[in-house]
Amino acid sequence: MNEREEALVRAYGQSWPKLVDRERSAKDLNLRLAIEGFEPFAMRLLCKAAPVITTALAVRLPLAGHFIHSAWSGCGVRGLESVALPVEEHENATYFPTPGDVCYTVGHDELTIFYGDASPTMPSGKVRESVIGVITERLSEFQRACMLTRLAGARPFTLSLLAAR
Repeated sequence: MNEREEALVRAYGQSWPKLVDRERSAKDLNLRLAIEGFEPFAMRLLCKAAPVITTALAVRLPLAGHFIHSAWSGCGVRGLESVALPVEEHENATYFPTPGDVCYTVGHDELTIFYGDASPTMPSGKVRESVIGVITERLSEFQRACMLTRLAGARPFTLSLLAAR
């Protein structure tokens, strides 16, 4: 970048929300997401991008519950059971998650994973999501698992640390 472009990027950073960080980091944790009826999915916690939330979640693992389909937000599944974490502020936040984003909703204690077009919303309006992880493989099969929650109802899941090789 030249000097003018660097100044433009700095000005953008002061005026607009920070871009969501989904980059791989040496600090990231690899997780296993088991959804009933499917081979487990690989997930990566974004520990550098959302350090407070991911640390709080990691100490709660393994986590078991049921996924239900989002009622208001489009293509997403969320844990039926609350995941209360001792966090007060969003990290790595967005109103526009992308397929495969694993999110935590501060203030609502919800773990949500988006699998397609989504606009996080509750009856009260738009909701910010903290992007705390990403599904790292077999997104198409993950999307089928999520669609089945819409068609067939609640589906048990377990989220756990991936055993080191």
